[in-house]
Amino acid sequence: MPTPSSPAEALKEIKETWAEFQHVLEDVQSETKKLGSTSGETLAAQVKMNARIDEMEVWMQTKMREIMAAGVRDGMRNPDQTPERKAFNNLLRYGWQHLEEVERKMVVQAKRNEMETKVLTTGDSTIAGYLAPPEFVAEIIKPSLQYSPIRQYATVRTTSNRSIQIPIRKGTFAATWVSETGTRSETTGLKYGLEELPTHEMYAEVLISQQEIEDAAFDIEALIQAEAAEQFGIAEGLAFVSGSGVGQPFGITNDTNLTTTNAGSTTAFAYATLVTLVHAVKTPYAQNGAFMMNRQSMGSVRSILDSQNRPLWEPSLAPGNPSTILGYPVIEAVDMPAIASAAISAVFGDFKRAYTIVDRVQMVVQILREKYAESGQVAYLVRKRVGGQMVLAEALRGYKMS
Repeated sequence: MPTPSSPAEALKEIKETWAEFQHVLEDVQSETKKLGSTSGETLAAQVKMNARIDEMEVWMQTKMREIMAAGVRDGMRNPDQTPERKAFNNLLRYGWQHLEEVERKMVVQAKRNEMETKVLTTGDSTIAGYLAPPEFVAEIIKPSLQYSPIRQYATVRTTSNRSIQIPIRKGTFAATWVSETGTRSETTGLKYGLEELPTHEMYAEVLISQQEIEDAAFDIEALIQAEAAEQFGIAEGLAFVSGSGVGQPFGITNDTNLTTTNAGSTTAFAYATLVTLVHAVKTPYAQNGAFMMNRQSMGSVRSILDSQNRPLWEPSLAPGNPSTILGYPVIEAVDMPAIASAAISAVFGDFKRAYTIVDRVQMVVQILREKYAESGQVAYLVRKRVGGQMVLAEALRGYKMS
């Protein structure tokens, strides 16, 4: 039989042969019904039709495989097909063992990319990240804030008035020896004065949107109180050390009544000067005396040795006990002046007798809901009234750089 020239011609022949085959089947059924059997001629025609149809189907399958293979490998049927997809189609049609090495690599990489795209990952919110939200920790990590702890060592008083007044002895008389019948005259010199300690106000005003207050995971008022307590501690610590006394407490190092011992150096502490400083303070004050300096100054003192090469600095050996210099405790105050020319870089003496702090109003929070209502905000006004100043300057002495 002739071989079709194209798949279209083969398909046409199959249809025509199938139509003839149907007529032969009708003849077979008719003869069987009438005669009880089928003639040899009709059976031969049926066999011939079956053979031809099988031949055309085999030819069509073979031809279509050749055409598809050529299309996949050469891009004739789909010139826009990617090399990766061609390799994958070849895998489906011919199996792994018939792929070229480059095609095998393409198939492996394509499957890997497909898996990475389809897998549910937390790294991509649009795939599955929203299904695995991070844990929210209701605790704020805060950097450490430092402030001078003057309040812990000074005298602290509370008042319900705008200021307090403290009587202070300004002078005294001297006792005089006299004979049994000697003339006695008035011993003069006893004087008293009145030291007034005014209180000053400091404040902070924080604006928070109404929606933030409604939606926040924290207690906003408690959060602002905690922040204000830290900032107020920093502000008053600085004022107690070097405040001007105008609208704020009068600081220790800014008080002109504070006497000083000159160091003889502008860059470091000296052993002899520290000894002089300690012994320049009267014994009653030295008995409760302590050094106050910043961390830089503490580092300078730690390197000093006495005449027998022993360090002046004695580190603390027990928790809660301060380190000592010449046997006296050391208070670290971040606001004490650094080592520099003419700076009072350390103070020694009895801080409790020398400095008094007055609390008028402890820290309070006022919530101003109407002031910024039109802008959808609420103001938290935090305020405190406190004063402080030296009341007995001779109880302290400063270490002044030259």
